Amino acid sequence: MAAAVVDKVFVALPAEVKAGQSTLAWALDRFGGGGGGRTTVVIAHVHVPPQMIPVMGVKFHSSKLSPEQVKLFRRIEHERVDKQLDGYVRQCSKMKVKCEKLVFEKDDVVAGLVELVVLHKVTRLVIAAAADRQYSRKMDRPKCRTATEIMQRADPSCKIWFVCKGQLICTRGVEEEVAPSATPFVPDDLDHQALQLVVSHQKEDEAKSELGLYDELKEACIAAENLMKRALNESSRRQKADGEVASALQKAKEYQELYFEETRKREELEGALARAHREIARLMQAKQVFVVERNTAADELQEAMSERSSLEGHDVDEDAVLRTAGGQATEQQEEEEEHVQTQHDLGTGERDLELEARLNQSKLAAFSPSSVIQSPYDEDRVPACFLCPILQEPMRDPHVAADGFTYEGDAIRGWLDGGNGASPVTGQPLAHRELAPNLALGAVIQDYTVMRRRQCRFCDSHDGVAALQFFPSPVGCQR
Repeated sequence: MAAAVVDKVFVALPAEVKAGQSTLAWALDRFGGGGGGRTTVVIAHVHVPPQMIPVMGVKFHSSKLSPEQVKLFRRIEHERVDKQLDGYVRQCSKMKVKCEKLVFEKDDVVAGLVELVVLHKVTRLVIAAAADRQYSRKMDRPKCRTATEIMQRADPSCKIWFVCKGQLICTRGVEEEVAPSATPFVPDDLDHQALQLVVSHQKEDEAKSELGLYDELKEACIAAENLMKRALNESSRRQKADGEVASALQKAKEYQELYFEETRKREELEGALARAHREIARLMQAKQVFVVERNTAADELQEAMSERSSLEGHDVDEDAVLRTAGGQATEQQEEEEEHVQTQHDLGTGERDLELEARLNQSKLAAFSPSSVIQSPYDEDRVPACFLCPILQEPMRDPHVAADGFTYEGDAIRGWLDGGNGASPVTGQPLAHRELAPNLALGAVIQDYTVMRRRQCRFCDSHDGVAALQFFPSPVGCQR
């Protein structure tokens, strides 16, 4: 079991094949042909799981995500790293060297390698002393932080070879530790100059060590500065993303308010349109009733006039008969005739009164609906629905406003253009300033005006006092 462990050479390599290819090549050249082919190269990689996990293009800290999400991301990362290490396996296969992969997960590379040496009892380890671009012929010790700390913290039983760009830089192990203990014999007669030379060499070594530490400190400062820049860029990007999210939420809120406002206006317009439809239906019904009653009144008037004409013609014929009788009648006959004439006149007067009452009733039914109110046109009996609430005059261009009432178009426009936002009738604020033409009411008013004009012409042609009394002239008539 121990012999099998000794025959293994562990090579610490990064996940990127290009960065660790030269280190593995040196290990294969050094150990690949020895031991009768019994040496196995173990590709050891310490995987440091990232704390910032990308989710839909945005990185979140692992503590902010659910354990299932973190576990899934860790598994995907492990598979990706294992696939990358296959490049080293192919390189070993070309050299016909046995190869194994060992992925050790730790939050720190140095701590992971130190623990790996202890757990697997590693006695031979090959590691990069620095990046290949930092190689120089004068390099005699590791430059990178990982190699330096491994040299100090690794178990002393493990021999370590530090390589850079395929060249051996230095080693650390049991052989190097035994050499200093075997202090060379210095004869007693060594002169003082030789002692000074030894001291000067020690000082040079200390100076080189200090220079190496300075270089490492400089590299650490550069790395810290780069990390700071990356952190600032990431913070700026996150702030920009947060600002965009806040702006999008604000726009969504504004659009939602606009949608609610448009919905409210639409409901108000639909309500106003429904009221206008009801008003139009009511006016159309009133128009039909008005037309029927007007035709009935006209028929009754014509019938009354024809009846009166027939009555007047009957009186003329009776007088002619009386005149042909001569003066043969006695005083009693004359009294009887006067009595008959009186009764006849009384009957005619009663019929005239009855006819007048019927015409009055017909006129009231036709031209005095229940909607008639007191106004400056009461003497003409103009229906109240024909009058503008602002001008108190018959409307020629009726329009329906947001309050549901009908006004003269120019009057309500002047009212709104004058800065008035309330209803002229109710005093309540108007929901909007849109006006809709009341076509049905306009048609009724037009028919009413045409009928009044015809009545006015009828008055002129027949000179009928009763017609003028029951059908007063329209506005502007001189009768």
